Amino acid sequence: MNTREIEDRYTLATYPKFPFALVRGVGSYVFDDSEKRYLDLYGGHAVSSLGHSHPRWVEAIAKQASTLDFYSNICYSPVRAEAAERVVRNSYSSMTGVYFCNSGAEANETALKIARKLTKRPHVVAMLDGFHGRTIAALSVTGVQKMRDAFPESLDRLTRWVPMASLGAIEAVEPSQIAAVILEPILSLGGVRMGNPEYYQGLRRWCTRNGVALIFDEVQTGNGRTGKWFVGQHWGVEPDIVTTAKAIGGGFPVGAVIANAWVAADVKSGDQGSTFGGAPMAAAAVAATYRVIEEEGLVDHVARRSTRVIARLRELMGPGRIRDVRGLGYLLGIECDLPGKEIQSRLLKEGVLVGISNHANTIRLLPPLTVSDAEWDSFLATFEKVLTSSN
Repeated sequence: MNTREIEDRYTLATYPKFPFALVRGVGSYVFDDSEKRYLDLYGGHAVSSLGHSHPRWVEAIAKQASTLDFYSNICYSPVRAEAAERVVRNSYSSMTGVYFCNSGAEANETALKIARKLTKRPHVVAMLDGFHGRTIAALSVTGVQKMRDAFPESLDRLTRWVPMASLGAIEAVEPSQIAAVILEPILSLGGVRMGNPEYYQGLRRWCTRNGVALIFDEVQTGNGRTGKWFVGQHWGVEPDIVTTAKAIGGGFPVGAVIANAWVAADVKSGDQGSTFGGAPMAAAAVAATYRVIEEEGLVDHVARRSTRVIARLRELMGPGRIRDVRGLGYLLGIECDLPGKEIQSRLLKEGVLVGISNHANTIRLLPPLTVSDAEWDSFLATFEKVLTSSN
């Protein structure tokens, strides 16, 4: 049996997969087992922030593995201390501490626990079409009905659903039993949709006025992806709790919950715990990722280059081609006349990996922060070819 047959035989069916096995990656490219090269503008679900196998990241992981592979949070760790300092320093100015875990779903579960304990209230406001993970608690605030219907024993009875970007819908909620508002500031899987700055500013005021914790799920928007370290910095809006994962470890599984002073003051020893959260290897990955982002100026790199990329994409708008371009930085949604799956398939044949979304006609770009101008030019030429051939 080949790789595909063995994996299909011995793993549970959870993801639809591309019809090849990837065996290595370098920078913005990955290679399959026949040595075909693909330009990776999806980053394995927005994970590979530094590109694949960045030499400084590889060196840091190898050094940590040869020094101390694992010990739990029962002991202090210099590499965890560095990781924590870098994350808090580069996040919102009001943030004071971070808790490391293993994934975005785990980070969101932790944030919901913290908010309910802090406010002593049971309910949460979440966005229709939002996605926060596949564990029971995270699924309970995920606004995709078909996902929740598959697991009807979730806790969604404690969730109040509102449409994204509707401040009026938030203000219509009776706040006395609301512990938190949780949202992806940009709905990624939901078609890369977002509100205007006034929406986020009004949401912040409503939460402050009513003693409700504002949780930004920045599993995808954090860690430099939008041209700021964290997306609320575009609008001058600071949440009370930030959850993040994916790109924070540059490819190593890490999640994090970052909290301001109001929230941190209520977190007591024993409230949370994770055997592997913040362990030496994970902390080394976070520290290395942030060190590279800082020292190579990748946040500014994304801000500058994405402006050009968005402008070039908008030049391709027109009947039978692109309807809309949405997003910030390197979290981009391109709505086409053709279904997203068809566009994805055509690009795949041309050696380009992109993502799709729950919006049928929208593909997503979530590339490494290191993509070069030449690589973007290559994609844009290929994309225009694909759009032209579809007419």
